[in-house]
Amino acid sequence: MQVTLFGVVLFLHITVAIVAFAMAGVMHTALNVVARGRSVQDLRSWAAVMHRIEPLFPLMALLLLGLGAWLVHLGAHTDDAFSFSDGWIVTAIVTLVAVEAAGGAVLAPHGKKLVALIHDAADGPVTAEIRDAATRPLFWDLVHVTTFGFIGVVFLMAAKPSGAWAWLFPVVGAVVGIALSRAQLEAAAKSVDAAAVPGQRTAHDTADVKA
Repeated sequence: MQVTLFGVVLFLHITVAIVAFAMAGVMHTALNVVARGRSVQDLRSWAAVMHRIEPLFPLMALLLLGLGAWLVHLGAHTDDAFSFSDGWIVTAIVTLVAVEAAGGAVLAPHGKKLVALIHDAADGPVTAEIRDAATRPLFWDLVHVTTFGFIGVVFLMAAKPSGAWAWLFPVVGAVVGIALSRAQLEAAAKSVDAAAVPGQRTAHDTADVKA
């Protein structure tokens, strides 16, 4: 068995991608919990998780870009013989840069705002301001577009389609991400409404008894 430099770099590249997806999974879970939370106390631990994970995403992106560029350099000397001029590689780089730019411009500032709102809020029911920040459609859409668009990039790395078709897979991933984002937001809204109804009924029943 011969261990090559290309194989080692590929292993590191895949490992970073797996770690990034694991982080994204935790972040998606945190968003769902925060969107459905009933009290500020319930949200604090998840806000702390979001606060710790969010700054690591740019580091993961830089590692992926660096290791990916190294792989492309080494790939010119492999049987597949791919290079920076291949359409699937250009598409993968553009997609990764685009989602990270969106993350830096929208996701990071809004995520910090949400965490700060939870941190500064007094114990008790979730405020309308926190609820609105936790369920902002643009924020949710971009979080899901980032994750599922990158799944499209993983397909590019595995299948290596021609440049004419390469753009399609990150776009399909982004569309799937938006669809899932809206479905989860709708489910979260229904969950919050359903939780509020018993409390309203209890208050109504108490008023009837007093009358």
